[in-house]
Amino acid sequence: MKRRIYRTSKIKHKMDVFQIVLYVIVSLYVLSMIFVLGFGLLNSFKAARDYQNNLFGLPRFKLDRNNNQIWGWRFDNYPIAFRMFRAPVMENGNVRDALVMEMFLNSLIYAVGLTVFTMASEIIMAYAIAKYDFKLKKFFYGVAVVVMLIPIIGSLASEVKFADALHLKDSFFGVFIMKCKFTGIYFLVFYAAFKSISWTYAEAAQIDGASHLRVFLEVMLPLVGSTVSAVFVLLFIEYWNDYYVPMIFMPNKPTLSYGLFRIQSSTDQIDLVINGVRQSLTTPRKLAACFMACIPILIVFIIFRDKIMGNVTMGGIKG
Repeated sequence: MKRRIYRTSKIKHKMDVFQIVLYVIVSLYVLSMIFVLGFGLLNSFKAARDYQNNLFGLPRFKLDRNNNQIWGWRFDNYPIAFRMFRAPVMENGNVRDALVMEMFLNSLIYAVGLTVFTMASEIIMAYAIAKYDFKLKKFFYGVAVVVMLIPIIGSLASEVKFADALHLKDSFFGVFIMKCKFTGIYFLVFYAAFKSISWTYAEAAQIDGASHLRVFLEVMLPLVGSTVSAVFVLLFIEYWNDYYVPMIFMPNKPTLSYGLFRIQSSTDQIDLVINGVRQSLTTPRKLAACFMACIPILIVFIIFRDKIMGNVTMGGIKG
Protein backbone atom coordinates (compact mmCIF):
# COMPACT_ATOMS: atom_id res chain seq x y z
CA MET A 1 0.00 0.00 0.00
CA LYS A 2 1.46 3.25 -1.09
CA ARG A 3 1.61 6.08 1.32
CA ARG A 4 0.82 9.50 0.11
CA ILE A 5 3.19 12.14 1.30
CA TYR A 6 1.63 15.56 1.61
CA ARG A 7 4.03 18.45 1.51
CA THR A 8 2.90 21.56 3.26
CA SER A 9 3.85 24.65 1.40
CA LYS A 10 5.56 27.36 3.38
CA ILE A 11 3.32 30.33 3.80
CA LYS A 12 5.16 33.60 3.66
CA HIS A 13 3.66 36.35 5.73
CA LYS A 14 4.38 39.86 4.69
CA MET A 15 5.27 42.26 7.45
CA ASP A 16 2.80 45.06 7.75
CA VAL A 17 3.51 48.55 9.04
CA PHE A 18 2.48 47.71 12.60
CA GLN A 19 4.96 44.81 12.84
CA ILE A 20 7.76 46.96 11.46
CA VAL A 21 7.02 49.67 14.04
CA LEU A 22 7.02 47.05 16.82
CA TYR A 23 10.37 45.63 15.71
CA VAL A 24 11.88 49.11 15.53
CA ILE A 25 10.64 50.03 19.02
CA VAL A 26 11.85 46.74 20.54
CA SER A 27 15.21 47.03 18.80
CA LEU A 28 15.74 50.60 20.02
CA TYR A 29 14.82 49.59 23.57
CA VAL A 30 17.19 46.61 23.58
CA LEU A 31 20.01 48.65 22.03
CA SER A 32 19.55 51.41 24.61
CA MET A 33 19.82 48.86 27.44
CA ILE A 34 22.91 47.29 25.87
CA PHE A 35 24.47 50.74 25.46
CA VAL A 36 23.87 51.69 29.11
CA LEU A 37 25.26 48.39 30.43
CA GLY A 38 28.18 48.41 28.00
CA PHE A 39 28.99 52.03 28.84
CA GLY A 40 29.10 51.29 32.56
CA LEU A 41 31.04 48.04 32.17
CA LEU A 42 33.62 49.60 29.86
CA ASN A 43 34.24 52.57 32.14
CA SER A 44 34.58 50.31 35.18
CA PHE A 45 37.93 49.17 33.71
CA LYS A 46 39.38 52.67 33.28
CA ALA A 47 41.66 54.80 35.39
CA ALA A 48 40.08 57.89 36.95
CA ARG A 49 41.83 60.38 34.64
CA ASP A 50 41.17 58.23 31.58
CA TYR A 51 37.49 58.14 32.54
CA GLN A 52 37.36 61.94 32.69
CA ASN A 53 39.10 62.51 29.35
CA ASN A 54 37.96 59.46 27.41
CA LEU A 55 34.35 58.81 28.36
CA PHE A 56 33.17 56.79 25.35
CA GLY A 57 36.39 55.22 24.08
CA LEU A 58 38.35 52.12 25.03
CA PRO A 59 40.84 52.43 27.91
CA ARG A 60 44.03 54.13 26.71
CA PHE A 61 47.52 53.12 27.76
CA LYS A 62 49.94 55.49 29.44
CA LEU A 63 53.21 54.90 31.29
CA ASP A 64 54.76 56.89 34.11
CA ARG A 65 58.41 57.96 34.30
CA ASN A 66 59.48 54.50 35.46
CA ASN A 67 57.66 52.82 32.57
CA ASN A 68 54.97 51.50 34.91
CA GLN A 69 51.49 51.28 33.44
CA ILE A 70 49.15 53.79 35.08
CA TRP A 71 46.44 53.76 32.44
CA GLY A 72 44.96 51.03 30.32
CA TRP A 73 42.63 48.21 31.33
CA ARG A 74 42.43 48.56 35.11
CA PHE A 75 41.24 45.09 36.12
CA ASP A 76 42.38 45.88 39.65
CA ASN A 77 39.40 48.24 40.00
CA TYR A 78 37.24 45.27 40.99
CA PRO A 79 39.32 43.83 43.86
CA ILE A 80 40.05 47.34 45.11
CA ALA A 81 36.35 48.27 44.99
CA PHE A 82 35.53 45.00 46.79
CA ARG A 83 37.82 45.94 49.67
CA MET A 84 36.55 49.54 49.77
CA PHE A 85 32.87 48.51 49.62
CA ARG A 86 31.76 49.25 53.18
CA ALA A 87 29.16 51.19 55.16
CA PRO A 88 29.47 52.84 58.61
CA VAL A 89 27.26 51.44 61.37
CA MET A 90 26.76 52.31 65.03
CA GLU A 91 27.52 49.55 67.52
CA ASN A 92 27.62 50.04 71.30
CA GLY A 93 28.10 53.76 70.84
CA ASN A 94 31.02 53.32 68.46
CA VAL A 95 31.18 53.65 64.69
CA ARG A 96 32.58 50.75 62.69
CA ASP A 97 32.56 49.70 59.04
CA ALA A 98 30.33 46.89 57.80
CA LEU A 99 32.20 44.95 55.11
CA VAL A 100 30.91 43.20 51.99
CA MET A 101 30.20 39.78 53.48
CA GLU A 102 28.23 41.27 56.37
CA MET A 103 26.14 43.33 53.94
CA PHE A 104 25.68 40.26 51.72
CA LEU A 105 24.35 38.25 54.69
CA ASN A 106 22.04 41.12 55.67
CA SER A 107 20.74 41.29 52.09
CA LEU A 108 20.07 37.55 52.06
CA ILE A 109 18.19 37.58 55.37
CA TYR A 110 16.21 40.67 54.40
CA ALA A 111 15.26 39.52 50.89
CA VAL A 112 14.37 35.92 51.78
CA GLY A 113 12.59 36.78 55.03
CA LEU A 114 10.48 39.60 53.66
CA THR A 115 9.65 37.56 50.55
CA VAL A 116 8.39 34.65 52.67
CA PHE A 117 6.38 36.90 55.01
CA THR A 118 4.84 38.86 52.14
CA MET A 119 3.96 35.80 50.06
CA ALA A 120 2.42 33.98 53.02
CA SER A 121 0.15 36.91 53.87
CA GLU A 122 -0.85 37.56 50.24
CA ILE A 123 -1.56 33.89 49.51
CA ILE A 124 -3.74 33.47 52.61
CA MET A 125 -5.63 36.71 51.91
CA ALA A 126 -6.13 35.90 48.24
CA TYR A 127 -7.26 32.33 48.96
CA ALA A 128 -9.78 33.40 51.61
CA ILE A 129 -11.37 36.04 49.37
CA ALA A 130 -11.32 33.90 46.22
CA LYS A 131 -12.69 30.66 47.67
CA TYR A 132 -14.89 31.51 50.65
CA ASP A 133 -18.10 33.51 50.93
CA PHE A 134 -18.53 35.71 54.02
CA LYS A 135 -20.21 39.00 54.80
CA LEU A 136 -17.15 41.28 54.63
CA LYS A 137 -15.64 39.63 51.57
CA LYS A 138 -16.22 42.56 49.19
CA PHE A 139 -15.12 45.03 51.86
CA PHE A 140 -11.81 43.23 52.43
CA TYR A 141 -11.22 42.99 48.70
CA GLY A 142 -11.92 46.71 48.35
CA VAL A 143 -9.50 47.53 51.18
CA ALA A 144 -6.79 45.41 49.57
CA VAL A 145 -7.19 47.29 46.29
CA VAL A 146 -7.48 50.78 47.80
CA VAL A 147 -4.37 50.33 49.97
CA MET A 148 -2.39 49.74 46.77
CA LEU A 149 -3.24 53.29 45.69
CA ILE A 150 -1.75 54.98 48.77
CA PRO A 151 1.68 56.50 47.97
CA ILE A 152 4.54 55.08 50.03
CA ILE A 153 5.71 58.56 51.01
CA GLY A 154 2.27 59.30 52.45
CA SER A 155 2.57 56.60 55.09
CA LEU A 156 6.28 56.99 55.81
CA ALA A 157 5.98 59.40 58.75
CA SER A 158 3.48 57.20 60.59
CA GLU A 159 5.56 54.08 59.90
CA VAL A 160 8.70 55.69 61.32
CA LYS A 161 6.87 56.79 64.48
CA PHE A 162 5.32 53.33 64.79
CA ALA A 163 8.72 51.67 64.48
CA ASP A 164 10.26 54.03 67.06
CA ALA A 165 7.41 53.48 69.53
CA LEU A 166 7.65 49.68 69.35
CA HIS A 167 11.47 49.58 69.03
CA LEU A 168 11.29 47.78 65.68
CA LYS A 169 14.22 49.59 64.05
CA ASP A 170 17.40 47.66 63.27
CA SER A 171 15.49 44.41 63.70
CA PHE A 172 14.87 42.02 60.83
CA PHE A 173 11.76 40.59 62.46
CA GLY A 174 10.45 44.08 63.19
CA VAL A 175 10.91 45.11 59.55
CA PHE A 176 9.24 41.89 58.38
CA ILE A 177 6.21 42.65 60.53
CA MET A 178 6.03 46.27 59.40
CA LYS A 179 6.65 45.85 55.67
CA CYS A 180 4.86 42.53 55.25
CA LYS A 181 1.79 43.37 53.16
CA PHE A 182 -1.28 41.39 52.19
CA THR A 183 -2.04 43.76 49.33
CA GLY A 184 -0.23 44.60 46.15
CA ILE A 185 -0.04 43.47 42.57
CA TYR A 186 0.86 39.92 43.59
CA PHE A 187 -2.23 39.71 45.78
CA LEU A 188 -4.26 40.21 42.60
CA VAL A 189 -2.12 37.59 40.83
CA PHE A 190 -2.79 34.99 43.54
CA TYR A 191 -6.46 35.99 43.67
CA ALA A 192 -6.80 35.39 39.93
CA ALA A 193 -4.91 32.08 40.18
CA PHE A 194 -7.13 30.72 42.98
CA LYS A 195 -10.26 32.07 41.32
CA SER A 196 -9.51 30.10 38.15
CA ILE A 197 -9.39 26.77 40.03
CA SER A 198 -12.63 24.85 40.29
CA TRP A 199 -13.89 24.11 43.81
CA THR A 200 -14.71 20.54 42.73
CA TYR A 201 -11.11 19.59 43.59
CA ALA A 202 -11.73 20.67 47.16
CA GLU A 203 -15.08 18.87 47.31
CA ALA A 204 -13.49 15.63 46.14
CA ALA A 205 -10.82 15.95 48.83
CA GLN A 206 -13.41 16.74 51.51
CA ILE A 207 -15.37 13.61 50.58
CA ASP A 208 -12.21 11.67 51.43
CA GLY A 209 -12.15 13.38 54.81
CA ALA A 210 -9.74 16.25 54.15
CA SER A 211 -10.06 19.32 56.36
CA HIS A 212 -10.05 22.88 55.02
CA LEU A 213 -6.39 23.19 55.99
CA ARG A 214 -5.46 20.02 54.09
CA VAL A 215 -7.44 21.19 51.09
CA PHE A 216 -5.47 24.42 51.08
CA LEU A 217 -2.04 22.85 51.63
CA GLU A 218 -2.37 19.64 49.62
CA VAL A 219 -4.82 20.54 46.86
CA MET A 220 -5.09 24.25 46.13
CA LEU A 221 -1.53 25.37 46.85
CA PRO A 222 0.13 22.76 44.59
CA LEU A 223 -2.22 23.77 41.75
CA VAL A 224 -0.78 27.31 41.85
CA GLY A 225 2.76 26.10 42.50
CA SER A 226 4.15 27.58 39.28
CA THR A 227 2.69 30.96 40.18
CA VAL A 228 4.13 30.76 43.70
CA SER A 229 7.63 29.96 42.43
CA ALA A 230 7.58 32.76 39.84
CA VAL A 231 6.32 35.35 42.34
CA PHE A 232 8.92 34.22 44.89
CA VAL A 233 11.75 34.93 42.45
CA LEU A 234 10.29 38.29 41.38
CA LEU A 235 9.75 39.42 44.97
CA PHE A 236 13.23 38.24 45.96
CA ILE A 237 14.76 40.33 43.18
CA GLU A 238 12.65 43.34 44.21
CA TYR A 239 13.66 43.15 47.88
CA TRP A 240 17.30 42.37 47.09
CA ASN A 241 17.56 45.61 45.11
CA ASP A 242 15.65 47.63 47.72
CA TYR A 243 17.74 50.19 49.56
CA TYR A 244 14.90 52.46 50.72
CA VAL A 245 13.55 50.31 53.58
CA PRO A 246 17.00 49.31 54.93
CA MET A 247 18.08 52.96 54.81
CA ILE A 248 15.08 54.10 56.88
CA PHE A 249 14.47 51.18 59.24
CA MET A 250 17.80 49.29 59.36
CA PRO A 251 20.62 51.86 59.19
CA ASN A 252 22.84 49.69 61.39
CA LYS A 253 22.17 46.51 59.40
CA PRO A 254 23.16 47.70 55.92
CA THR A 255 22.42 45.57 52.88
CA LEU A 256 24.44 45.51 49.66
CA SER A 257 21.96 47.82 47.94
CA TYR A 258 22.07 50.28 50.83
CA GLY A 259 25.87 50.18 50.92
CA LEU A 260 25.97 50.71 47.17
CA PHE A 261 23.62 53.66 47.50
CA ARG A 262 25.87 55.22 50.15
CA ILE A 263 29.07 55.03 48.12
CA GLN A 264 27.35 56.11 44.90
CA SER A 265 25.71 59.15 46.49
CA SER A 266 28.59 60.12 48.77
CA THR A 267 30.40 63.33 47.91
CA ASP A 268 33.18 62.69 50.43
CA GLN A 269 36.55 61.37 49.32
CA ILE A 270 36.82 57.72 50.36
CA ASP A 271 40.42 56.55 50.73
CA LEU A 272 41.91 53.29 51.92
CA VAL A 273 45.52 52.11 52.21
CA ILE A 274 45.89 48.77 50.38
CA ASN A 275 49.29 47.06 50.32
CA GLY A 276 50.96 50.29 51.40
CA VAL A 277 49.35 52.33 48.61
CA ARG A 278 46.58 54.86 49.22
CA GLN A 279 43.65 54.06 46.94
CA SER A 280 40.62 56.27 46.27
CA LEU A 281 37.09 55.17 45.46
CA THR A 282 36.96 56.73 42.01
CA THR A 283 33.96 56.71 39.69
CA PRO A 284 35.21 53.66 37.70
CA ARG A 285 35.60 51.78 40.97
CA LYS A 286 32.09 52.80 42.00
CA LEU A 287 30.87 51.33 38.71
CA ALA A 288 32.85 48.17 39.47
CA ALA A 289 31.15 47.96 42.89
CA CYS A 290 27.78 48.35 41.19
CA PHE A 291 28.42 45.44 38.82
CA MET A 292 29.73 43.25 41.64
CA ALA A 293 26.56 43.90 43.66
CA CYS A 294 24.53 42.66 40.67
CA ILE A 295 26.29 39.28 40.51
CA PRO A 296 24.20 37.42 43.17
CA ILE A 297 20.87 38.53 41.74
CA LEU A 298 22.09 37.75 38.21
CA ILE A 299 22.90 34.20 39.33
CA VAL A 300 19.42 33.84 40.84
CA PHE A 301 17.83 35.08 37.61
CA ILE A 302 19.88 32.69 35.45
CA ILE A 303 18.95 29.71 37.65
CA PHE A 304 15.22 30.52 37.75
CA ARG A 305 14.81 32.23 34.37
CA ASP A 306 12.71 29.35 33.03
CA LYS A 307 10.32 29.71 35.96
CA ILE A 308 9.98 33.44 35.38
CA MET A 309 9.75 33.42 31.60
CA GLY A 310 7.57 30.32 31.56
CA ASN A 311 4.95 31.72 33.92
CA VAL A 312 4.94 35.42 33.17
CA THR A 313 2.68 36.26 30.26
CA MET A 314 1.30 39.44 28.79
CA GLY A 315 -1.76 39.17 31.00
CA GLY A 316 0.12 38.46 34.19
CA ILE A 317 1.29 35.20 35.72
CA LYS A 318 -0.55 32.03 34.93
CA GLY A 319 -1.26 29.50 37.63
